[in-house]
Amino acid sequence: MDEVTPIAGSKTEVALHVCPQCDSHLAQPTCWEQTPTEGEWKLWRRCPECEWRGEGVYGEQVIDDYDERLDFGTRELASELRTFERANMRSFLESFSKALQADLIGPDDF
Repeated sequence: MDEVTPIAGSKTEVALHVCPQCDSHLAQPTCWEQTPTEGEWKLWRRCPECEWRGEGVYGEQVIDDYDERLDFGTRELASELRTFERANMRSFLESFSKALQADLIGPDDF
């Protein structure tokens, strides 16, 4: 499915992170290139939830807004990853400490 979205100067709001097929907020860029027209970009996107794929030409402001949304999502994912890492390390430390206290770990375990 191809889509062509109005470029810079348009009053049509474009939310590139939203899949036009299933309304998921996870539409991701797969490829992009600058067009011969200054301030326009061709962007290919994919939805990981419904496997929709599309492409379109967008103005620089729309692309900048999408880039900010992607950066926000990256920060959220990194924060969640740190939370999971801490929880996993805490769990590992508790298990390791209990195993040490119970004398269940010896030199041959390393």
